[in-house]
Amino acid sequence: MKYYILFFLTAIVGVVSAQQKKDTIKVQLEDKIPLPFGEISKNKLVGAVDVIKGEDLMHTSDYNVESVLAGQAAGLIVGEGNGSPGLDNTWLKIRGLSRGGSSDQPLIVIDGIANRALSSISLDEVESIQILKDVTAKMLYGSKAANGVIMLTTKRGTNSKSKFTFFQEYGIKTATRLPEYLNSSQYANLYNQARINDGLDPVYTNEDINNYANNPSVLYPDVDFYDEFLKKSTSFQRINAQLIGGDDKTQYFLNLGYIGENGLENLGKNQKFNRFNIRANLDYKVNNTVSMFLDIAGRMDVWDRADITNAEFFNSLSSHRPNDYPLWAGEVGDTDNLGYGARVGTNLVGELARSGYVNNKVYYGQTNLGLNFDLNKHVKGLTAGAYVTFDVYNAIGLGKSLDYSRIRFDDPTDLTQTTRVGTDVLDDKESRKGDNVYQNLGVVANIDYEKSWGKNDLLINLVGVNQTLTRKSSLAGPSTQQDDKNINIGLRANYTFNNKYTIEGTSSYMGSDKFTKDNRWGLYGAGGFGWIISNEDFLKDSKTVNYLKLKGSYGVMGYDRSFDYLLYRDFYVANGNLRTGPKNSSIEYGWRAGQIGNPNLTFEESEEYNIGLEASLFNNKVDLEVNYFNELRTNIPVVLNNALPDYTGNLKPVGNFNEISNKGVDLSIRYSDKIGDFKYSVGTNVIYSKAVHEVFDEINEYAHLNRTGQVTDAIWGWQANGLYQDDADIANHGVTSSYGNIIPGDVKLEDITNDKGDNIIDQFDRKVIGNAFARVNYSLNLNLEYHGVELYLLGQGTSGRDQMLSNSYYWNVGENKYSVQALGSAVPGSVAGATSPRLTSLSQSHSYRGSSYWLVDGDYFKLRTAELSYSFSDRICKKFAADRFKIFVRGNDLFTISKIKDVNPESISSGITNYPMFTTVSLGLKLTY
Repeated sequence: MKYYILFFLTAIVGVVSAQQKKDTIKVQLEDKIPLPFGEISKNKLVGAVDVIKGEDLMHTSDYNVESVLAGQAAGLIVGEGNGSPGLDNTWLKIRGLSRGGSSDQPLIVIDGIANRALSSISLDEVESIQILKDVTAKMLYGSKAANGVIMLTTKRGTNSKSKFTFFQEYGIKTATRLPEYLNSSQYANLYNQARINDGLDPVYTNEDINNYANNPSVLYPDVDFYDEFLKKSTSFQRINAQLIGGDDKTQYFLNLGYIGENGLENLGKNQKFNRFNIRANLDYKVNNTVSMFLDIAGRMDVWDRADITNAEFFNSLSSHRPNDYPLWAGEVGDTDNLGYGARVGTNLVGELARSGYVNNKVYYGQTNLGLNFDLNKHVKGLTAGAYVTFDVYNAIGLGKSLDYSRIRFDDPTDLTQTTRVGTDVLDDKESRKGDNVYQNLGVVANIDYEKSWGKNDLLINLVGVNQTLTRKSSLAGPSTQQDDKNINIGLRANYTFNNKYTIEGTSSYMGSDKFTKDNRWGLYGAGGFGWIISNEDFLKDSKTVNYLKLKGSYGVMGYDRSFDYLLYRDFYVANGNLRTGPKNSSIEYGWRAGQIGNPNLTFEESEEYNIGLEASLFNNKVDLEVNYFNELRTNIPVVLNNALPDYTGNLKPVGNFNEISNKGVDLSIRYSDKIGDFKYSVGTNVIYSKAVHEVFDEINEYAHLNRTGQVTDAIWGWQANGLYQDDADIANHGVTSSYGNIIPGDVKLEDITNDKGDNIIDQFDRKVIGNAFARVNYSLNLNLEYHGVELYLLGQGTSGRDQMLSNSYYWNVGENKYSVQALGSAVPGSVAGATSPRLTSLSQSHSYRGSSYWLVDGDYFKLRTAELSYSFSDRICKKFAADRFKIFVRGNDLFTISKIKDVNPESISSGITNYPMFTTVSLGLKLTY
């Protein structure tokens, strides 16, 4: 069912300005809030929008826009993955898991155009960022905006004297936490115990273990891979120059930047990353009616590394056992001959130094060209515009893949019995390692009308957007993905009476090429209200309440990013061949159904309402905003495995079926004051959210396995009750396991289906044992300033989050490398005091699977950013012929508070399956002329 709020959108003419009203962004953000294709007075805003000023992002030594946003807004949730040079492995959510955790990413809009990435923008270019949270705020961005919108506006020139700014920073990065692993003798001893636990004979003799410990050699290697292959720290630097200014006819903004960072590799080829970026935004007033703008931005990222990916490198560090192979197979000092281990086959020194190289280059280009029309002389309050954009992205990889030889020792007691494995290939032709390109073409248009008469204020925005994203790859043969086409026609009408009462209606006519022609268009709408209570007579003279506004919104919007292309069509796929005819000379090909299409597919829908309160209290010292949100996502696409009966066949179509609700509260509070020349402010951003499966395509034998009614981030597993102490304990528990024999030291899993009399631990005994997504995300910030000295602190944390310790660092099973966690493993006959289940040489076992035994409190608090700066007096600045001179020292992720001590609690696999996360300390200066 569709709801049509306040009005029906019937038509639109023209094309237009996603210019975002760029010339108006210079109005103080406290008074004007940038919105899609326009701006609005804060008093008249009915929606939920968080505003982040660009200057508030400049306290950090992090150079990626995504990760810098952590803790900056109440409705935005940010998590980091790893610290690979030049890459931002950050994930973003607005108001939690609106779709249950699958494809919850917000829409990124830069200067009015979607299909752009925050990673394409330099921090120094950011004027402001708006987090559009409620349905009225994000409606005009159409069918890709239901998960919320991050709307970034770049800086523009001003009608003022030219200002030149130079910035330089140099910093050191050290891994926050790295895993610890056992040495060869410890590993050999515990691996023997694992085999004994499994009823097998040990493979290492006492002599072997003694040699590993006391006489390590090429026959008895003991390699600390993390110590050998990683530097203690790495460095980076940033340089930026910026020019801004103009007059009443021409305004300009020019930004040039460079970033350089080294990798952690200690042997072989050290990874190097360099980034160069440029942006020029130009505004020109042709006459009193017409003005135009041209924006050109470009960036080049360059990685130079060995022919091994970051993931492969760290996976090798965390999986190559200390006794797998010696790094060098000759005498001490011999760096010509590499060692060989049969289990892994490679040598990490060879991978870094002799396997070749890869040089990756990524090019970004963004161009905006548009016209603005001031039609006041024809119709007062009428403006319009036209705007086209063309973006290009190209990723090219070139390199050489070489081979290298290793020495295998055929007799573990005789150094002379060797075989050379592989052949040294010192040079070869350079080949293409990657070639991907996308092009983004956008055409946007708007007509705006604004009028005030008496106590009445009216604002109307009419907008149309047409975008096409084209993606191609030419590696291993040309291939082209389906073009992503999007059309949206939107209307916003905002009316305010007596500067107290506001009503607003927004509507979008959304077009998507992911459905049949009959279902390709959807009309959606929303409405909102605002009531400035502080302007009522009973609060006008209040000394406590300076500003108080109640606001609310409700509406429904469509969403199509969750759908793949051509799901409405049937198609067949090849299914082998056979030979027929004389002497089997003919080939007949077989085909089978590959997809059952569903022509009835249509938009996923998001029904939302928001109730909010804004306040400024105690002589404007306290600023407060709180919002309650409630969203119901319906028509979520899913393969109809259970909704359709089995007699329809095993191949099921995709249909609009599942439903998810997401509810919560976001809160922002800030207190600011001054005591003489001492200024200070302290604030917090908090969000609580919880998403639940309301309808889920499922049929389960047991009710406790139903996902309907459960949180979408549920961790499913077995309930554990400690470890089996002895054989009597096993007998008393009275169960067997479908995952292997149970012996003392194994995890005691509960048989919750024992009412059926099976007494077997199996998949049906799983239930919800925790939740993976934090219920509460929060941040704390502090800003102190006195006579040019400024201290800025930003901390961010989570609450109500469980973490399953199930990666290779905690699960020391099979022939995996053993971490220090293995030291606490239970030994049959001596289970008391053990911190881990008994070891096993088998890759799968009863104990090492997702159960509450491995579930811990995953909450953490991090000091994300700290900056201490000093701005010199005018007297000192004049000696540099500068208007301002500032020096600073910065730190990122300086400490973490968490019950998880061994690895990074935010991403427990960082440093294990990819680069670690970093603590950063830097020094820098900023000069303004």
